[in-house]
Amino acid sequence: MYIITSDIHGSYDGMKLIESACSHFQSEGIISAGDQCPDPMYESFYSSLIAVRGNCDRFYEYMNMPFPPLSREMKIYGHRVIVTHSDRLSSSDFPLSSGDIFISGHTHVPMLYEEDGVVFCNPGSPSRPRSSEGPTAAVLSEDGLTLFSLLDFSTLKAIRFSRS
Repeated sequence: MYIITSDIHGSYDGMKLIESACSHFQSEGIISAGDQCPDPMYESFYSSLIAVRGNCDRFYEYMNMPFPPLSREMKIYGHRVIVTHSDRLSSSDFPLSSGDIFISGHTHVPMLYEEDGVVFCNPGSPSRPRSSEGPTAAVLSEDGLTLFSLLDFSTLKAIRFSRS
């Protein structure tokens, strides 16, 4: 399982919420859709992220860490997963096909839906939420994608993958 987050904005409390989710879900990694704004004091946490760059990420904040790219494409559980912050690139910048997962951030508002077989996910924000759900994140497993509350791990919305 992978925890999906975005818009941590250097928040210690946000980082702790994500770490707690990682422990709860026994995650094998963390995907971040930008605006990490890393605090060098917590370099080990930020260095472990599979991250893309957000509009608030600055080169000098990364010091000894690699500066993230604007987008990433990877294969996870047989799905093509595309991650970007969505301030410069959007889903229309990528040739998406049924079975793909498009992850974005930037709005701080959690969102999860499927359109033409493509799953779209914005995990919200653990530190500066802009919705009534409070701090949120998502979890990607072999079975599906789930948007959840970082306060009690309750499911807000889920999409199950069909077995082929």
